[in-house]
This record gives sequence, structure tokens and C-alpha cells, in this order.
Amino acid sequence: MDETDLIPPQILTSMLLRMFESAPIAMAITTSDTATSSYLKVNEAYLKLTGRKWSDIRGKKLTSEGAAIDSPARDRRHRLLAEEGAYVLEEVDILHADGTEIPTLISAQRTVIDGVSFDVEVIIDVSARVKLQREMDLALRSAAMTDALSGLPNRACFEEFMTESISLARASSKRLRLAFIDLNGFKAINDTMGHAVGDEVLKVVSRRLRERCRPADFVARIGGDEFVALLEADPTGADKDIPLLNRVMERVFEPIGFDGHMISIGAAIGVALLDPSKDTAATLLKKADKCMYFAKKSGERLRLEIAR
Repeated sequence: MDETDLIPPQILTSMLLRMFESAPIAMAITTSDTATSSYLKVNEAYLKLTGRKWSDIRGKKLTSEGAAIDSPARDRRHRLLAEEGAYVLEEVDILHADGTEIPTLISAQRTVIDGVSFDVEVIIDVSARVKLQREMDLALRSAAMTDALSGLPNRACFEEFMTESISLARASSKRLRLAFIDLNGFKAINDTMGHAVGDEVLKVVSRRLRERCRPADFVARIGGDEFVALLEADPTGADKDIPLLNRVMERVFEPIGFDGHMISIGAAIGVALLDPSKDTAATLLKKADKCMYFAKKSGERLRLEIAR
């Protein structure tokens, strides 16, 4: 033992071996040849992470059937080990015995002893972090696609949904109607009762639209006092569902009770039937908007105009 060594090599080896075996992070020692590298030793954390038994993988090639790690980037990682002797925090999906993929970060170092090289891998399970990131991404996307005041989908979400719905309609017999809804008398409410009351009116109308329309219908707020509803129509394209739509809108625009007052609100509604062979999201919206304009010109509190 060198006089500078504070711990005898055999004791240090024993300590490192115990640390390897009991470490909470998955670790593996393998031979180094890219094509034939095989398991020499793994710790309990590795077996737990992969759902495998040591008897199942002992001495087997890392690329054999049932191996935990079989990534297309394996050759690149082996080149890093050959050229640089190590790599740090490489993203690798490990295949659990039950077939699920576990995202991990792997660091490895190559050691050569008497001309034989060995690789030591340290594997960090990041599935919880990845799950959290995905949930955050979904939450951000949901926020970006939701109107903050009403809780309904916003214009960006509506345009995306309508484009997808039209593509599906072209591939099936599904028929769609678009109702473009512009409130009547809303400016007067804002001017005389204040924007706080106006906001409450928008919330009530939004809730009623969502509750009164069918589960398969899509309702969105696309601007100040403008709403749209993409509705499943009669497969024949007939106007059989228009009376139902009229009744729905009558209930949606019943007077609203607020702070001891009854607020009367109406709407101009333009309705257009999708022509799958011709219409795009833009042309369908334009047809419904044009009908809404004619309904608005009528001066009636509640008017529904249908494109012909």
C-alpha cells in the first residue's frame, strides 16, 4: 500500500462494491464491444428499474431479445466511449419487462484493465420529471387554447378544431353546421351597467351555450361578444335540426337575473351548412358570418338566419 493511501485497496474495493450494490440509482457493468457487449453485473436498483431478474440477463448481450436498452443511438454512444472514454446524461428510453418505456438519463465511463475494456453505466429514472413536463406542456397548451373569461375554447382552438372536423367530414358521411352568434344589446349593457356586469353576462351566455348544446357540439368564444357553435347536422343535409337550434338559442338568451335586475340580451345568429367538397374553415365561417350580418340588420332581439 502506498503510504499516501489512507484506505487499503482491498477495503476501498469492498466499500465501492457495497455502494454499487446498495445505491438507489440503477448501475450496470458491461463488456465494451458494440456488437457483443454483455451484462457482467447490475445492482438491485437496475433490476427494479427494468423489472428483470439477474438470472434472466446474466451474461447476455445488451442487444439480445428482451434487453432493457435497445436504442438506435447505441452505436453513437459506443463511439463516444471509444473516442472520449465517457458520455454524460444521454437520453435513453429503457424497456421495462412489462413493455412500458421508461425515460432515463445515462452516464457511462469506459475503463481498460489488462487490455480488456469495461463500461460502467449510471442510469437515472426521469419518468416523473418527464410526466410533469408533459403535464405542464398540456396545461400551457390548454391555457393558450382557452378563453380566460368564459372558460370556453378560444378562436385559435376553434380554428384548429374546425379544420380537423372538416377533414373528418370529407372522409365520412358526417354533416356539420356552423352557427355564428353575435350578441344584440351587449354594448348598451356595458355602457349603462359597466363592464363588470357585461363580463357576467358573457359568462352566463357561455355557460348556457355549453349546457344547451349537445355533448358532441363544439362551442367557442372567438371575440368580444361573438361566439360560434360547430354542430352535428342531419346526415341528409336537410333543415330538420334547425327548429331544435332555434329552441336552444331561445333558452340561451332568456333574460338574465343579476343583482336584482333582469337583463334582456339577444343575438343575431348566422347558420351555414358545410359543403365538404368545397368549403374550407375560412369559407364556412364567411358564409355563417354573412348570414349573421343579415340577421343583425333585421333589428330583432333574437334572429336566426340560414344560408341557402
